[in-house]
Amino acid sequence: MSFLGLFDPLPPHHRMRLDMLRASRVQGLFASVRMRFVALTTVVAAVDLLSKDIAVRSLGSHGLVSLSDRFSLFVVFNTASAGGVDIGPYTWELNVLVTALAVGLIASVVQGMALVDRRATYALALVAGGAVGNLLSMIFGPEGVADFLAVRVSGDTTIVANLADFALWTGASMLAPIALVLLRKARAESRAPVSARP
Repeated sequence: MSFLGLFDPLPPHHRMRLDMLRASRVQGLFASVRMRFVALTTVVAAVDLLSKDIAVRSLGSHGLVSLSDRFSLFVVFNTASAGGVDIGPYTWELNVLVTALAVGLIASVVQGMALVDRRATYALALVAGGAVGNLLSMIFGPEGVADFLAVRVSGDTTIVANLADFALWTGASMLAPIALVLLRKARAESRAPVSARP
């Protein structure tokens, strides 16, 4: 061993063990993140599909339950894109393709996002679960996606959604502060001197 090696706080074989331990912990974290993500995504999609089935069976296509001046329950089948926007003869195919790609993208970034903020796992699972719920409704619902939660936002405007939509909106709102953290980190790294970057 060299003279300098006597003062090395971590000899090479110890440093290798430490690196292996860190890698093992990261792999364990990733496995836990994947399990939570898949479990919550499945629960959100299942609850959404169950709620749609109950709404269609109990309300039918003509039933209406008024809960207050602004809130009511009635079934509307959406065969268009989000918000009821029709984008042409291939609307259904594009909806299925874009939604499937979005779910795949979310699944691919959840582990990295969880390293930034653990809440990202739950936020992304809400978004993915909502997307999967609506995707399965598009594929297996011959009449379209069942929306049944009506909210009157003004005299002539009423939004009709389902639990999948609310899961999507909730997850997206939870991701907003996490996105700000990522932007701040990216700006800080871009401003740091090259020698100081990892």
